[in-house]
Amino acid sequence: MNETKRKPIGRPKGTGTQRVYDRVRDMILHLEIAPGANLDEASLEREFGVSRTPVREALIRLASEGLITLLPNRGARVTPIDVSDLSELFESLELTQRATLRWCARRRPAGAIAELRALADEFEAAAKARDYERMGEANQAFHRKIGEASGNKYVAQLYNSLLTVTLRVARMMFAHSQQDPEDQARYYAGVIREHDAMIDAIEARDTDAAERLGRDHVALFRSRVLAFVEHSLADEITITD
Repeated sequence: MNETKRKPIGRPKGTGTQRVYDRVRDMILHLEIAPGANLDEASLEREFGVSRTPVREALIRLASEGLITLLPNRGARVTPIDVSDLSELFESLELTQRATLRWCARRRPAGAIAELRALADEFEAAAKARDYERMGEANQAFHRKIGEASGNKYVAQLYNSLLTVTLRVARMMFAHSQQDPEDQARYYAGVIREHDAMIDAIEARDTDAAERLGRDHVALFRSRVLAFVEHSLADEITITD
């Protein structure tokens, strides 16, 4: 696949590495750069007006999150979204989500509940507006905060990397989704209810309930993705001789 051609973006504020990282990450998550597309370091240097070092550092950081794959002597490639990997993704996501929710309920610091409620409200507002990009960011921020409040930075880092992968899956799904609006509304209502229940369990320090909700929440997202994968328009067409 040929590298994606983009117009120079000038010199926005911030350090070189952070600027490259933020913008390329945003383009990957918003599917402005397609899965499997090549990223050429020299092109990125010209586009951002920086030297090779900031570009390389940004790519290494993106690779650590699984968003790109570094290619020896050939730059980098946006990591493809492979349907065959979904089973392992959900397995890993469930395990880390159960752990982070359980530990968050046990160890949550002061102020965590208020932050979680604010993030849950942000997701609900975005869902009502059908603002999918804002929904994805709010949902990731909500779960990332749970990871941070779990008191285990290593598990939180792993969990956050998995959240980034699931955000890509969700964005791809929504970008091509033609599912019934009422069905979508029911799904979002379910997500909102579970977010609220998670906060209640964390606030009550009910570790068992929090862990159970972590499992249920992954199951809800899994069912949504499988429904998208299995959806076919073939049964809407009548073929006659």
